[in-house]
Amino acid sequence: MVYKIHEFSKMTGLTPYTLRFYEKEGLLTVKRDQNNIRIYDDRNKEWIDFFLHLKKTGMTIEDLKQYLIWWYEGDSTNKNRLDLLQKQKKIALEEMKEIQQGIDVLNHKIEIYKQRVAKNNEN
Repeated sequence: MVYKIHEFSKMTGLTPYTLRFYEKEGLLTVKRDQNNIRIYDDRNKEWIDFFLHLKKTGMTIEDLKQYLIWWYEGDSTNKNRLDLLQKQKKIALEEMKEIQQGIDVLNHKIEIYKQRVAKNNEN
């Protein structure tokens, strides 16, 4: 299937501006029709889905670009891509640990306030 930018925008949740930015940055290769209108396909959708997951882990635009360069270079860069993904996983796990510590503090405070509210309701 092929999609114009507004259809693809709705599918991905990204604005047309963001899609054009990613294309300009070299993160998204988009074909054009005979009228020079951007045409997105299912392969673009797969890449965007993967890209957004990497981005959610905190991967930088520079690392995403590097990953894409290595992907285009083929199997000879599998080790580079593996190393990059493992590095990003480590970063994401460290951030997840910090977030969990924050959640633990929140849970502790919530319990304190629940007890205080319950005690106030008894009076």
